[in-house]
Amino acid sequence: MLNNTWRGYSLLCAALLAAVSPLYSPTLVLAGAIIWLTVLSASAVLPRRARNQSLGLLLLGLIGMFYSLLYGASISWLKLVQSNTVLLSMLYAVSFLSLVASPNATSKQRRLPTGRRGLLSTLLATHLFGAIINISSVIMVGERLKAYRAIDLPLARSLSVAFGLCALWSPFFASMAYTMALVPGMDLYTVMLMGMPISALGIALLYWQSRHTAAGLTGYPLQGRSLVLPSVLALIVIGAHELWPHWPIPIIIVIASLCIVNLILLLERRWHLAYQHCQQQLGNHTSTSAIFLAAGVFATGLGQLLQVMPISLPFADYGPNQASLVLFFSLVAARLGVHAIIIMAILNPLLSTLNPPANLLAMTYLAIWGIGMSINPVSGTLLTIQGQFGIKGSHLARTNLGLTGLLYGLVCGAFFLYSI
Repeated sequence: MLNNTWRGYSLLCAALLAAVSPLYSPTLVLAGAIIWLTVLSASAVLPRRARNQSLGLLLLGLIGMFYSLLYGASISWLKLVQSNTVLLSMLYAVSFLSLVASPNATSKQRRLPTGRRGLLSTLLATHLFGAIINISSVIMVGERLKAYRAIDLPLARSLSVAFGLCALWSPFFASMAYTMALVPGMDLYTVMLMGMPISALGIALLYWQSRHTAAGLTGYPLQGRSLVLPSVLALIVIGAHELWPHWPIPIIIVIASLCIVNLILLLERRWHLAYQHCQQQLGNHTSTSAIFLAAGVFATGLGQLLQVMPISLPFADYGPNQASLVLFFSLVAARLGVHAIIIMAILNPLLSTLNPPANLLAMTYLAIWGIGMSINPVSGTLLTIQGQFGIKGSHLARTNLGLTGLLYGLVCGAFFLYSI
């Protein structure tokens, strides 16, 4: 069995192979095989919840596939091996950004904002960092604030919701990569332009509701790299996509993330941090990898099963009314503890039979992920906050319910606005 260090190097190797797949496609299959073998080698040390969820999805997917084979369906096993490989490779590469996103010695000496200004700065910093380095931003911001005050329920609520809103628009977020895999016809820029205003309004609502608890709050500074890094990465990704439009955006993100991290670490003479990340942190992504791989098998099995056993939906087309209804019941499922990956894997084979507008379907999936994670007591975000700061996930999920209702209304309004 591989130890954590070798698992980290294996996942990095998979990301590098995926990065060159637009030039030589067989490397993507090889990358997928490496990820599968790495996850299987870690099966004995996976957290119980991740292992149980993965096994459940895997078993259901295999049952669906083998049942459909009895009725003449065909399955591309090579395609199954590389399912979600690009998405996972992006997650591995983006994790390196935490090495250059944290405050340097100069920024740590700056005076920190306080009060309402500190609250707003904290919300924006969590959101912007989260858009790039995902859950690491919550830990990074929370740990720095913890030096000045305890992380209480209102502050944990602010961190979780501000972070969750990233899923509505960030191309560096797992939600966007998974959505692009499920809805290949979506237009990234259109979906981002719809998600950004919702996120901005969501942060404004969060600030308005939390302003009375901001007295004495020492906030996280929104300066330096918290502004430069997201801007530079976004410009690189947009520019590269215009030059090489046939390259998948997650692949561009893999290359851009690894290149910019290595360049900064070399200039700052801190390249040893990349080695440490591979040896100590990267291998921890096996839990997430297991769920994504199993979700890919489940989605394939369900899709094949629906070809031989079609299920009729209660509606014949997909518009803003249907999107609002799907989002509502998905949020109910999220509140009950169902992961967004599972919800989306179930929905996609069903909704794709309606030939829905790609961008509207993508907006629905992103909202399921972004809003649902803050009310799911066993989501990775709330479990991270619980483990890091001692705020119980069930209490935090219950606290976030009120704001979730407002965010749901904003998203439904966006559905209708987009459909005009």
